[in-house]
Amino acid sequence: MIRVTDFRLPLALLALVACAGDVTSPTPHASEAGRAGSIALWPFAPRTDLSDATLISCPTSSTQSVTQRIGLSGGVIALGNTRVVIPIGAVLSPEDFTLTIPASPYAEIRVRTGTAEHYLFQRPVLMSIDYSRCATPELDQHALSVWNIDPDSKALLEQMTGVDLKLTHTITFTTIHLSGYAVADRTDDGSGI
Repeated sequence: MIRVTDFRLPLALLALVACAGDVTSPTPHASEAGRAGSIALWPFAPRTDLSDATLISCPTSSTQSVTQRIGLSGGVIALGNTRVVIPIGAVLSPEDFTLTIPASPYAEIRVRTGTAEHYLFQRPVLMSIDYSRCATPELDQHALSVWNIDPDSKALLEQMTGVDLKLTHTITFTTIHLSGYAVADRTDDGSGI
């Protein structure tokens, strides 16, 4: 059973890192900065411009998966440093949740409950994606972000507000729904990684 105090450390860590780390938030493009009358977006608002985001290359040929029954008292589902932390009250009745790191050319995860395509939590959950298997010194210089993706087409649907922890090569973010998520690089020059 997970106690309330067990959730304070990850949330405190997220708050601390948010103040000191690379926050994956929108920044104006050079072309936008020169526009007369342009308004800067709130620094933590999700990006809606998909033109400069590309999923990072991070191939794996094996699929890893773990299932955990979680109820009203919350819980943690983990595969190494990839984690889903479900707080107390986010789930009203016991459900089996599955975290999968699929065989993929990208750093992506899928989180589901039962056979449902989508699931809405009562409270935000904290997720971390470990991208250490694809980390390079060049990638460490890039502003990485995490996106809600279509698990089949890999289309970028929505950027999630998160924190890129370069030291551990993880991106931590919050969400209220289950879906597919992947790590992307913002490539203003269109060159990609």
